[in-house]
Amino acid sequence: MEPNEGSFILHSEEDKKGKLKPVHIVDVPGHSHLRPKLDEFLPQAAGVVFVVDFVEFLPNCRPASEYLYEILTKASVVNKKVPVLLLCNKVDKVTAHTTEFIRKQPEKEIYL
Repeated sequence: MEPNEGSFILHSEEDKKGKLKPVHIVDVPGHSHLRPKLDEFLPQAAGVVFVVDFVEFLPNCRPASEYLYEILTKASVVNKKVPVLLLCNKVDKVTAHTTEFIRKQPEKEIYL
């Protein structure tokens, strides 16, 4: 496993001169061995999308919550006010947890 990168053009993304500029996307898997790789990309990040699996959340709740807290408190995120979006994956599955449950569990895990 390793980070995946790609760039593409969004026609709504123009620079100050009116030229289209590419959007660069980096997918860093959440595996604990790859987490340090995120630090390579955060200083240039315009945003972070943190994906939460609604089906497999409970067994991964503590490490996922700690990782989210770690990202939210990194100086490169805080100082630049980088927006962090929580993306809920697999919400359509019958075994998925509710949004309210997913919202409350990380708060309990990181003692907020």
